[in-house]
Amino acid sequence: MDLSLQLAQKQILSQRMQQSVEILQMNAIILSEYIHDLVQENPLLEWQDISVEQPEKDDKLLRKLEWLEEADEQNRSMYRVEQEDETDRKDCIGKRERESLREYLLFQINILKVDEGIKRVLRFLAQSTEESGYLEQGALEAAEERFHIKGKCSANSLSILQSLDPPGVGARSLEECLLIQLKQKNPSPLAIIMVEKYLPDLAKNRISHVAKQLRVSFEQAKAALDEIRSCEPKPGRGFISEKPVEYIVPDLFVEIRERELIITLNSSAAPKLFVSQSYLKLLREGASQETKEYISTKLKQAEWAIQCISKREETLLETAKCIVTHQKEFFLHPDGQLKPLRMADIAGCMQVHESTISRAVRDKYLQCNRGVFPLNAFFSKALSSEETGTISADSIQQKIRLMIDGENKKKPYSDRELTEKLQEEGIQISRRTVAKYRESMGIAGASGRKCYD
Repeated sequence: MDLSLQLAQKQILSQRMQQSVEILQMNAIILSEYIHDLVQENPLLEWQDISVEQPEKDDKLLRKLEWLEEADEQNRSMYRVEQEDETDRKDCIGKRERESLREYLLFQINILKVDEGIKRVLRFLAQSTEESGYLEQGALEAAEERFHIKGKCSANSLSILQSLDPPGVGARSLEECLLIQLKQKNPSPLAIIMVEKYLPDLAKNRISHVAKQLRVSFEQAKAALDEIRSCEPKPGRGFISEKPVEYIVPDLFVEIRERELIITLNSSAAPKLFVSQSYLKLLREGASQETKEYISTKLKQAEWAIQCISKREETLLETAKCIVTHQKEFFLHPDGQLKPLRMADIAGCMQVHESTISRAVRDKYLQCNRGVFPLNAFFSKALSSEETGTISADSIQQKIRLMIDGENKKKPYSDRELTEKLQEEGIQISRRTVAKYRESMGIAGASGRKCYD
C-alpha cells in the first residue's frame, strides 16, 4: 500500500460568499420570498413594500355611480338585479373556463348509469389521464391490478372512458386517438386504413406515396387526409392546466426617451430591507451582555444581507446596461435584429468573471416596448458574413423564417435551397445548421410544408 502526501490548492466559498452568490442568482419573485423569510428569521430586519400607483377609476363606472346618486330607489333595485344577473353569467362562464379535463371527465362519470364498481375504475382512469387527453402509460394495467379486473371487463371500462367527451380522450396513442374520433364521425374506410397503416407517411405529407400504395387516386387520398386532419390530436387542449401558473415579473425596464434608452430596476418587485432602529437603540442604552452579543450577531447578518442585495442590484443593472448598449438597434427599432454577443464580452466590459454574468442573467427578465424577454435571450452566437463580418444566429433564423413565409407552398424550399440562398447573401452556413435552426423554430421540412390543390 503506497502512502504519499500531496500539496494542493482548493477554493472553498465561505457561508457569506455562498449567500452572496445565491442572492445574485435570484429573480424578482424568489428574492421577494427570500426577503420575507429573512425578516422572519432576523428580528433586526424590517421590510417595506414599494407602493404602486392604483389605476384611475373607469369612466363607465363613474357614470353609473353618478346615475345611481340621482336615481330613485326603484332604479337602484333594477340596477342591483342587472348586476346580479351579469355576475351570475360571468361566474358561469368562469367556471367552464377554469375546469380541468379530469374534473370534466369525473363529472361525466358521476352521471353515468353504470355499476358503482365500474365507476370506481373509470374514476381511477380519469385521474390517470394526462392533460393532453391521453391515458398515462401503464394506467390500464394498474387499474386491472388494483380493482382485480381483466379481459372483457377491463376492455369495457376503457371503451366507456373513450366514449366520453371530448372525442379521443383516453387514447393510448395518436393512432388510437384519431381512430376514436373518426369512428364517431362515420368516416370513409380509406381514412381508417390510412391511419392504421400509413400514419408516419401522412406526418411527412407523403400523400402521393400513400395513394400509390393503396392504389387510389390522389384526390381520394387527399379527401381522406382532410377527414383525418379534422380530428384533434390533443383532445385535452382547451381545458385549463392543473399545474401551478408560473408568473413572470420583469427585473428590469427599458424605456425610450428622446431616442435614448433608459434602464431601470423594477423597484416594486421586491420589498426594501432596512435595520430596525429600536434594536440599535436598545444596544446603545446598555443592554445585558447576552443581549448585546445576540443583537451584534444578528446585526452583522442583517448588514451582510442588505449588502448582498444591494450588490445584486448593482451587478444586474450594470449587466443590463452593457447588454442594451450592445443591442441598441434591437430596442430602438421594431424590426431591429440582435447582434452577436457572448457572456465573455459582457464580463470583459464589466471586468468580472464570466460565471458572474451567467448568475446575474439566470431566470431574469427584461421588459421593453417589444415585450418581455429573458436576459439570456440577448446572447447570440456569431456566424461569418461577407457584408457585416459577423451575423447573429437570431438574425439568420429570422431570414430563414422570411424565406419560408414567402416561398411557393406548392414547391417549398428544401434545406439545401435555403442554405444556398443564405450563402448567396454572403452568410457562410452549412445545411445541417439550417436544418437545426428550422427545427428549433418549429417549422416542418419541405415535404411537411408542401400544399396540394
